[in-house]
Amino acid sequence: MNGAYDEILSDNPFFVELKNKYMNLFHHCIAQSWIICVPRIGSLNTRVFTIEDFCAHILVPSDELPETHYSTLTEKQVTVTNKVITLEVTKGLPLQSHILFEETFYTEDFIKYKVWCIETPLEPASITDDHTIYKDYLTSINDCIDLLWTQAAGRQVLDQIEHVIQTFLKKNPTLPVALSPLRDAVSELYTQCLQIALQNRRLREKSKACKQVLENIKLAVECYMQQLLFDILFKSICTCCAYEDSHLNKKIRNMSDIQLRDLDIKKELYHAVPKAKQILSKIDSYQTVLEKVLCIKQALNAITEIDKSNNVILLTADDLLPVFVFLVIKSGLPNWYSQLMFMKEFRFSGVGKGDGDESAFLITTLEAVIEHIQSGALAGPPDPEAYYYESSLSEENINNNQRKSSLTESISTSDTNDKDETLEYVFELIKANHSEQVQSILQRNQKHLTSIQHNETILKITLEGDTSNDDDDNDDVDIYHKLCHPLCNCKKCCSKISKNLLKTSPTVTSRDSHGLTPLHIACIHGKATIVESLVDMGSNINATDVNDCTPLHYASSRGHQNALLLLLHSGANINQTNIDKNTPLHLSVNNGHMNCVKALIYFAEHSRKKVIINCVNESGNTPLHLASKWGYEGIARLLIENGAEPSLQNRNHKTAFDYAHNLKILNVLKSCTPNLYEYIHITSSNINSLHCKSDNAISLKLQKLYLKSNKNKSSKAVENLKLIERILKAISYGDVKLACFYMEIDYEAFIDTENSKVLCHPLCECGTCKKKCEATNDFDVNISDSFGFTPLHYAARYGLDELCNILILNKANINCINKKSQTPLHLAALNNKIIVIRILLDNGANINAIDSMGNTPLHNASEMGNIGATKVLISYKPDTSMLNGSEKSALTVAKDKVHLTIIDLIEKYTNKV
Repeated sequence: MNGAYDEILSDNPFFVELKNKYMNLFHHCIAQSWIICVPRIGSLNTRVFTIEDFCAHILVPSDELPETHYSTLTEKQVTVTNKVITLEVTKGLPLQSHILFEETFYTEDFIKYKVWCIETPLEPASITDDHTIYKDYLTSINDCIDLLWTQAAGRQVLDQIEHVIQTFLKKNPTLPVALSPLRDAVSELYTQCLQIALQNRRLREKSKACKQVLENIKLAVECYMQQLLFDILFKSICTCCAYEDSHLNKKIRNMSDIQLRDLDIKKELYHAVPKAKQILSKIDSYQTVLEKVLCIKQALNAITEIDKSNNVILLTADDLLPVFVFLVIKSGLPNWYSQLMFMKEFRFSGVGKGDGDESAFLITTLEAVIEHIQSGALAGPPDPEAYYYESSLSEENINNNQRKSSLTESISTSDTNDKDETLEYVFELIKANHSEQVQSILQRNQKHLTSIQHNETILKITLEGDTSNDDDDNDDVDIYHKLCHPLCNCKKCCSKISKNLLKTSPTVTSRDSHGLTPLHIACIHGKATIVESLVDMGSNINATDVNDCTPLHYASSRGHQNALLLLLHSGANINQTNIDKNTPLHLSVNNGHMNCVKALIYFAEHSRKKVIINCVNESGNTPLHLASKWGYEGIARLLIENGAEPSLQNRNHKTAFDYAHNLKILNVLKSCTPNLYEYIHITSSNINSLHCKSDNAISLKLQKLYLKSNKNKSSKAVENLKLIERILKAISYGDVKLACFYMEIDYEAFIDTENSKVLCHPLCECGTCKKKCEATNDFDVNISDSFGFTPLHYAARYGLDELCNILILNKANINCINKKSQTPLHLAALNNKIIVIRILLDNGANINAIDSMGNTPLHNASEMGNIGATKVLISYKPDTSMLNGSEKSALTVAKDKVHLTIIDLIEKYTNKV
C-alpha cells in the first residue's frame, strides 16, 4: 500500500455515522481510551452499517500487553505488529489489514482519542469482493441499494434514478386507474431508469463481463424504483382491482371459521401453520416485488421444514396448495388480488425468463390459490367455529371422527324411532331442511314435557345445564325407577330427568354443549321455513350461545336475509352484542352481505327502531371501519347515507380513512359531510313544519337565521384554530408572557419578585400565593390543535418549567394525550427536559403512561439516550418490566441503541427493586 495515502477522516461515512448515530458508544470509547478503526473510503461494499459493524472496529487494549494485543467488542482477538492488524477469524485463517495512518482528535472538553485509518475492514463479510455481485444474493431493498451504490462507486446512479422518478410524478400527479395503461407507464419509466444505470461505466463493464451481473442490476433498479413509487403506485393498483378485491374479501370473510381439517391438510403440517401464517401476514409491509415473493417463499419453507422428530417433510404441490389456501384465508389482509397484480404485472426484470424461474412459480402458485378461492369450490364450515374447540379433542378423536359425506346420508342412516330422536338428530334434520319432521318431533316432545308435574322446575334445570350426576345416569333403563319417588323434585332427581330429556326429548329450548338451540342452527343454515316454525312454537328469539351470539348474529354473518327479517319481525334485539361486542350490523358488514345490511337499516327505519350505526366493537371498530378495510364500496356508501361517521377512531387511533386502501373507498368516505347533513335535516324539518303554520316571509326569515347561525359557528371554529396556533407558536418561541396573554392569563400575578418560584410550595396559603391562585380564569387551557397537542404538551416539549407551573395552576390536564397518545411527560422525556419532568411527576403525572406504540416515558428516554431524564424517571420508581408494542422493555431498548450509561442505571434500579 502506498505510504503517502491520505484522506479526511472527518468525512469518512463510517466515522461520521459512529459519531452521530451511536453517540453513546463513541463517547464511551473516548472515556475508556479505546482505539477506533475506520476502514478507508471505498473499502466497504455497504452504506448500511449495524451496531455489530462498529463494535468489530473498536479495539480494547489488553491489560498485559496494551501496545500489541487487543480485543474487539465482538470478542475477537487482535494483534498489531509493524502497523499490521492481524485478526484471528478462525484457526489457521487470520485476517490482516494495514494501518494506513493514525490521527489524534480532541473533544470539546480537550479529551484526546486515537483513530486508525485501516486499509480493509476487520470483518470478513464486509470486505469488498467483486465476485459477490456475480452471485444471486439480492434479498432486500438494502441489498439492491448497496449494489448500485458500491459497484457504481458512489450514489450518482441512485440520485439520477430518484430525479427521473420525481420528474415522472410531477408530470403524472395521478396515475391511471386502469391496469394496462398503468403497467405501460411504469414499464417505460423502468426502461428509462435501467438506461441511466447502464450509462455508468463501471456498471456497464461489469454487466458485459457476466450475464448474472446484468440480471442483478436489472433487479436492483426495479426494486429501487418500486420503493420510491410504492405509495402512489400501489394505491392505483388497489383502485384498479377494487372490484376483484372486495369480492375476494367477501369469499374469504365467509370462510374465516374454516379449519385445517376442512381442507384435508395433513396432520404433520399442523405445527408449522402458525409460523407460516405469521410470515405471510407481513407481505403487506414490503414495498418491492422481490421482497413480497421472498415472503411467500419463506412462508412455504416454514411448512416444509423439519418436523418435531427432526425428519424432513417431503411434500407435493397437492399437499402445499391446501395449506396455502388456509394461510391466505387466515392472514387477515384486505387486498390479496392487488398484491398478486403488483407481483405479476410489475416484475419487469423477470420478463423473458425461462420455466425455471422460481419467482414466477411462486406468483403462479398464489394466483392458483386466489382463483381457487374465487371459484366458489370452497365452502365455509357448516358449523360455527366454536364447534372446533372441544375440550376432549385429541388426535385419536380426529382420526376416528369421520364426517358423513352428506346430510342426506346422515339422515338416511339414522333410525327414526323415538330412542334416536336426540338433539343432534334434530340439528341434522334442520340442516337437511326437513321442516315437517322437525316440527313433529319438537311439538310431540313439548307436549310430553307439559304432562310432567313440576315442569317449570325441570325445564329451568334443563336450561341451566346442571352437571351433578352419579354413576348410573348413562344407563338407558327407565329413568323414573331411579327417582326417590315419582314426584320427587330434589336436585339429584331433577338432574337425572333433565339429562334424560336432553338426550331423548329435545324441545325448542334445548341446547347443546355450545349453547346452540334449534333456532341457532336454522339461522346458521338459512332455513327460513324452519325459523318461522320455531318462532311460532315459542323459541327464544334472543337466546345466546357460549359466545353470546344470538340467532340474529348468525343470520347476519351468513347472509340469510329471509331468516334475518323473520327474527326482526318477531322482536329480535337489533343491537345485541356478542362476546366481542359485535352487533349483527358489524357481522353483516364484515362478511360483505349488502342484503342483510339493507334489511337491518331499512327495518329499523320503518319500524321506528334505532339501529346504532356507529356502534363500536371490542377493538373500537365501527361497521364503517370494516366496510372500508375490506373494500365494500356499496356498503360504505349505504352506511354513510344513514349517518356513519368516517372520522371516528378505533383503539389503534385509526379512522375509516386510514383503512381505505383504494381511491374508490376514499372518495366515498370524502363524500360524507356530517355538518351539512345535520344542517339540511334541521332546516328542512323545521321549515316544513313552519310552512303549515305561517307564511313564506317568516319561513324565509328563519332560513336566513339558520344560515347566519351556521356561518357564525364556522367562523368561531376557525378563530379557535387560529388562536391555538398562535398560542403554540408563542410557546415554541419560548415567549411565556405572550402565550399567557393569548390564554387570558395574568402573567404578572404569577411572578414573585423576591424569587423565581410560582408558589412558596404547592399547598401554600399565604396572601401572595392566594392572590396568584385567584388570578386563574375561565379560559380552557386544555384546548388542542388538530394533532391533539395542548399548551402543556408544548411547554413540556420545549422545557418551559415556568409555563408548566402556570398551566398546572390553571387546571391543565396533567395526563392529557395527543393523537399518538403521548402525555406531556412523554415529550419531556423525549427532549430530556429534566426540570419539567420533575414538575409533572410532582403534580401527579402518570409515570407509566403508554402511547400508541406502547412506549412509556422511560422507553422514550432510553431510546433517545437521555441520561438526565432517565435518572429523574428512575428516582420516581417506574415499572421497568413494561413492554412496548415491539415487546421490548426500556432496558432492551437501551441495549439495542447501546446507551451504556442508561443500561447501567436501569439495571442498578432493577436489582434494587
